[in-house]
Amino acid sequence: MTLILNNDDVKQVLTMEITMNALDQAYRELTRREAVCRPRIDIQIPTQDPNKIYQWGTMEGGSMSGYFAIRMKSDVIYEQEYLGGDHPRKILRATREILRINST
Repeated sequence: MTLILNNDDVKQVLTMEITMNALDQAYRELTRREAVCRPRIDIQIPTQDPNKIYQWGTMEGGSMSGYFAIRMKSDVIYEQEYLGGDHPRKILRATREILRINST
């Protein structure tokens, strides 16, 4: 079964305790080589506005305990002056979390 969740869905079902327990289990599985993950990769594409860049990012991970997850995010990045310096800002376009749960 595949679940497609957005950030609002995740906020409704995850607590900090659930999240920390899941991370603890995942890191333990990583150290036992029962799980894998790939660091986030961002692809930046110029836009018609020379001051903005479109950025698409993904990262994945999975474990022998039956989970695979991919996070995909889509942003437009620009810089905005704040207190005398330029600071990166994002226009959030969409973020999706896709979890695949192995039922066996």
